[in-house]
Amino acid sequence: MGKQGTHHLKYMIAGIVSMVFMLVCLTGFVISAAAGNGINTDVASDERVWNLGVIHMNHSSYLDDVWKLDFRSASEGFVKEQNMTIADADAQALYADIVCGTVPDGATLVLWLVQGDIVKSFDVTTLSAPLDYPLNEFENGKIHVRLQINGVEDTVSEIYIQ
Repeated sequence: MGKQGTHHLKYMIAGIVSMVFMLVCLTGFVISAAAGNGINTDVASDERVWNLGVIHMNHSSYLDDVWKLDFRSASEGFVKEQNMTIADADAQALYADIVCGTVPDGATLVLWLVQGDIVKSFDVTTLSAPLDYPLNEFENGKIHVRLQINGVEDTVSEIYIQ
């Protein structure tokens, strides 16, 4: 009888090394996210905003330059973002029709418009009529439109530039 070697040993070692590497990467990501390092959470920033919370949504779409967002609830301070384009800043306006179904005490919904150094915010928690805001102080091009959710629930919105 001769001694027979295991020819699968190199594959088993490669698999174990890969698993250890994946666990190290996952641990690093979780620690980085928890510490907030490298993650932009500033709602007034011209860069993309990252959320560490969750949103319970029914529907979100951006079709034909109309952003429709319908959500049940979200983590405190959660920011939902959509980039839009201003074609003619002197003639166009931002239209926002937003209805918050449930507004606990102290809860707010804030609409942010961010383009470069220009930052505008509006409390849209209890709009009596749709917001129609002229965009003449902005420039033609991309604009970040953000909704900062602070405790409101059962919200339906339709936002677009006209």
